[in-house]
Amino acid sequence: MTRSIHVVAIGGGGGASQVLRAAQSFASRLTAVIAVTDTGRSTGLARAIGGIPAPGDLRATIANFATDPLIARLLQHRFSGAGVPQLEGMAFGNLLIAALAEVQGGFGAAVRTAAELAGCAAEVLPVSDANTDICAELEGGALVRGEVHVRGLGKPPIRRLFLREAAPANPAALEAIRRADLVVLGPGSLFTSILADLLFDGMAEALRAARGQVVFVCNTTTQPGQTDGYATADHVRRVAEALGPGALDAALINQGTVDAQRQARLAADGLLVLAPSAAELAAIAALDVRPVVRDFGEPSGVQRVLWNKQDTLRHDTAALAAALRELIA
Repeated sequence: MTRSIHVVAIGGGGGASQVLRAAQSFASRLTAVIAVTDTGRSTGLARAIGGIPAPGDLRATIANFATDPLIARLLQHRFSGAGVPQLEGMAFGNLLIAALAEVQGGFGAAVRTAAELAGCAAEVLPVSDANTDICAELEGGALVRGEVHVRGLGKPPIRRLFLREAAPANPAALEAIRRADLVVLGPGSLFTSILADLLFDGMAEALRAARGQVVFVCNTTTQPGQTDGYATADHVRRVAEALGPGALDAALINQGTVDAQRQARLAADGLLVLAPSAAELAAIAALDVRPVVRDFGEPSGVQRVLWNKQDTLRHDTAALAAALRELIA
């Protein structure tokens, strides 16, 4: 393509990075708008130390697009905790962002400086500079507070998601969304990454006003504690409802074959592979959302070792790139 293309990816560190990697083949400008309400182990401790929003997904995204390999390794380096058990698993990049926030007097400035140090090939923006938490009302009326509890296992389904205190979205993120040629939500944790980002004031309005197409990359599996029992259409419906009528243009939906051994491995971790039926696809189309159905699944391979998270069936970058390029065209 000859014209300049700007792609914005919204979500957590893993999903947004994968979308932007796919978009690198045709886009000249890449922007990640990243969740800030994580309260996990390393990120939660960094939040407490620095009094900041969650730095973990931002750190990972910066490292993924760092042009300086040493800085990328440093950002992702995790301490062993030898002698200081509280630091076991702490990512150095989380501490760096917390320190920069204190030195520079702001979280947004800290993230920008970390990205500059890494020579980041993408613009990485926190969805908000507000230090707040997500909360959920569960079926039956119980309330839970904090990302760890919102995604906790063995609880009733999530009925409603909200912020502990209302907070504005990052103005730079809103402007990027409104002016982008393509805005992509997901893949990633439906409630604690994607829908959490949409809770900040101005996000849904910016997506409704976006001049480019707004696309949701639907997850390939359910996620324990968040989407147990969900079908593909349930994922799309939740996002469409959060954005409002007519805002979501398309949903990229995986419909590939997954071998029995891999399905069994995923099921052992509570992740069930989503296989949308014709009726589900019709229900998605009835939401005025175009279903783009393909085999988006990554080739079979070895199981990855992740920090304190489940491995899942990821999207194939080349297949994702082809679909996003077609949506732009």
